[in-house]
Amino acid sequence: MSKNWIDELMGMISGRELLPDAIRSAQELKRSKFPVSLYKYRHVNKYSLDNLSGRSLYMAVASAFNDPYDSAVSFDPLFGETYAGSLCDSVGLSLEQRSEILSSLDPLRAVLEALLKESGQKIDSAQLDVIQNMMNERHEVMKAEIVTGMNERIRNSYKVCSLTERLDSLPLWAHYADNHKGFAMEYDFKSLPLEDVMSLMLWPVRYIGIFNATEMLRGLRPGMTFNNLFALVAALHKSPDWAYEQEWRLVLPDGVTESARNFKAPLKAVYLGTNISSNDERMVRDSARIADVPVFKMRLVPHQFKMESEAIP
Repeated sequence: MSKNWIDELMGMISGRELLPDAIRSAQELKRSKFPVSLYKYRHVNKYSLDNLSGRSLYMAVASAFNDPYDSAVSFDPLFGETYAGSLCDSVGLSLEQRSEILSSLDPLRAVLEALLKESGQKIDSAQLDVIQNMMNERHEVMKAEIVTGMNERIRNSYKVCSLTERLDSLPLWAHYADNHKGFAMEYDFKSLPLEDVMSLMLWPVRYIGIFNATEMLRGLRPGMTFNNLFALVAALHKSPDWAYEQEWRLVLPDGVTESARNFKAPLKAVYLGTNISSNDERMVRDSARIADVPVFKMRLVPHQFKMESEAIP
């Protein structure tokens, strides 16, 4: 999958301002790039068989996924402002005092000295060192807590379903289909109209690491424009280590109180793993019959590290 159009797509929706036509343009661009088929690998169990027979997909919270960084976001809680600068603003120092302090060699020290001078307190240099170190440590903890709290809310609210362009991936069959003992469901999202909810929720994944949402979140400060798609964009960024999955995702902006749930999806076919048991094959085929979709079985091509599918009557 070419990355150039994905970079362009992310640029449309991840700026500080969300322009009126940006979402529509982004939807049209990604819709034009939908793969012919996308696949969902599953173990054989009640839930997966229900998704098969019900022609649906399960959307879960990101905190339930195997990637501990899934849908995580990074950002600067001070949005480029220094600790000393934020203190100047909070204690109401004049613009002249602020400018003088921030141009000094140690702005935080200068803020503390200015506050002590105004209060008439006298503290020796060693004590001031201790206070300054404690403030720096607490400040770093505070920033980490803000970012961690934001990530917990995102990872436990937005609902996500991962799919892949690959049906012939040996690692994906091993990792997500019970070591080839499960099955894969094929979906045809190109058959959906642009305005269909499943079409609108489907996005490609960008493998460049955790998304830095500082620019998008500047609107959290009074008077600044706020792009509320930051959590969606975060959910579409993953480590390059996962690039082999060639993933697309259904992402639903949702609340913490809303449960993970199934959504109807354009199911096209089902594929049995090469190691599936006869009993599990029977159950999958029964569910496929209810869903009225054809069944195929994967086979290993000898001496080629390659997989192919063949139809089952």
